[in-house]
Amino acid sequence: MPELSLEESIIKEGILSAPQLQTVKIELQRSSITLVEAIRRLRFVPEDTLINFLSSKLHLKVFSAAGYSPSQDILALLPVEFLWEKKVAPLLKENDELTVGVLDPLNTALLEEVRFRTGFFIRPCLIKEEDLNSVLAKYYNRRSGLRAAAKEEKVIEQIREEGAEPSAIEAANLLLIQAIKFNASDVHIEPQSKDKMSLRLRIDGVLKEISPPDPKIFNAFISRIKIMSNLDIAERRLPQDGRFSFTTEDSALDVRVSVIPTIQGESIVLRLLKQNKKLLSLQELGMSKDNFEKYRKFIQRPSGIILVTGPTGSGKSTTLYASLLSLQSVEKNIITIEDPVEYQLDFCRQIQVNHKINLVFATGLRSILRHDPDIIMVGEIRDLETATIAIQAALTGHLVLSTLHTNDAASAVTRLIDMGIEPFLIASCLNGVVAQRLIRVLCPKCKKPKVYTSNDPAFSAISSEATAAGYETVGCQDCLNTGFSGRLGIFEVMEMSPEIGRKSVDKASSDVINDLCRKEGMKFLHDDGLQKVLAGLTTPQELLRVIGTKLKS
Repeated sequence: MPELSLEESIIKEGILSAPQLQTVKIELQRSSITLVEAIRRLRFVPEDTLINFLSSKLHLKVFSAAGYSPSQDILALLPVEFLWEKKVAPLLKENDELTVGVLDPLNTALLEEVRFRTGFFIRPCLIKEEDLNSVLAKYYNRRSGLRAAAKEEKVIEQIREEGAEPSAIEAANLLLIQAIKFNASDVHIEPQSKDKMSLRLRIDGVLKEISPPDPKIFNAFISRIKIMSNLDIAERRLPQDGRFSFTTEDSALDVRVSVIPTIQGESIVLRLLKQNKKLLSLQELGMSKDNFEKYRKFIQRPSGIILVTGPTGSGKSTTLYASLLSLQSVEKNIITIEDPVEYQLDFCRQIQVNHKINLVFATGLRSILRHDPDIIMVGEIRDLETATIAIQAALTGHLVLSTLHTNDAASAVTRLIDMGIEPFLIASCLNGVVAQRLIRVLCPKCKKPKVYTSNDPAFSAISSEATAAGYETVGCQDCLNTGFSGRLGIFEVMEMSPEIGRKSVDKASSDVINDLCRKEGMKFLHDDGLQKVLAGLTTPQELLRVIGTKLKS
């Protein structure tokens, strides 16, 4: 018979009632704490009962104060202020193993920090809070500890000045704080060789290298990230995925963690999602007046399908969220299925894809259609099944918004046909397609005016004009010497006109559809980008970096 989980044992042995356990789970979701800490915080159980239960289930000893007298070696192991702050007491040292008294044996982050600070293997021991405070009060003078802590802080500051970091924990925290400061979307922690690591932040879509921590704590630094993510620190052969939350006074992050083994060591990427990030409105996306009016006309139709296309990281999800924000109404039932849910919206119901239980876009979309929706947002159309259901939903009176991975708007039509969708269905229900990219915006604090001429290779690649006034990058402390601060979208908005519909039915190529779009007055990505260069928002070099050399028609 399989062993019961801790939660199951808590119910079976009557430690908590089912409603109490539910309250504990709510507390767990609200705070980044363990099950034991949540139970202690809510005071549902007498301490003796909780300790005896944990001792039995986790096979841990309970500290007895009788005859306890720590050696000087133990008393000198850890700073006094650390012990009082973390509520932990070193009790016994045998060879390379240290027994410590803790209130919460599930707090693996604390146990790992003690291991790192002392260099010993850590064996947790349960201790009553009264006994813990007595031990600390008797053997660890807090006032002298404060003086020692102040001295330690001076040492830490000196280490910082020398370019090193005092601990893996602080190094990880400082890295995340720096990522927040520069509004990074990703952190890349990459081994290069023995005792050498590269740290890079993706800022406005471009990777920027920053100083790594001291080589002496590389392994501990990697372990710290894995512990925060609830990953197996001993597993270094297989990829792992995890997540954790990180909170400062001004920001709250949901951090998605991916670890892959390489021949140099473990490579880690942290995806940073701000929990309190403000949703952009349609007006804030950067669409020109013509594109904005055309797109707004698409989404105000009661039915049909609207596609947003572009490569990964081009802002497609942001455009869809802005669209939903403009469509919200008490008269509309809006349901989404996403992978992952990047923003939590209070005006619609959101479903998270879960491949482990076969909750994918296609199966989720089928269920959504039985839930009486008016507007449906599908995170991405990846296969024929999802495309077919989305098309049928659009044909039966629903407004469907989704994304595709194509380079331009016209290619969305040919991609759907290649998937197996009948061309006449596309012509019947496709309202329009938006293709987009994100370009970096010049830093307003350091950009300087420049007159571009045809002698400038980048400018001549995007414009046939002889000269044009614009701005160029400089670089300052505020923009991390990149010359850019923030990003803006560039767009092409293709309306499914009757003529384009006829070409689609004839299975015309994307080049033919693009030629027709040009005749009908559609502005392409490079047209929109050029307008932003001439408006002093970005540079020709940045536009070329984003959309390549296929520019002038």
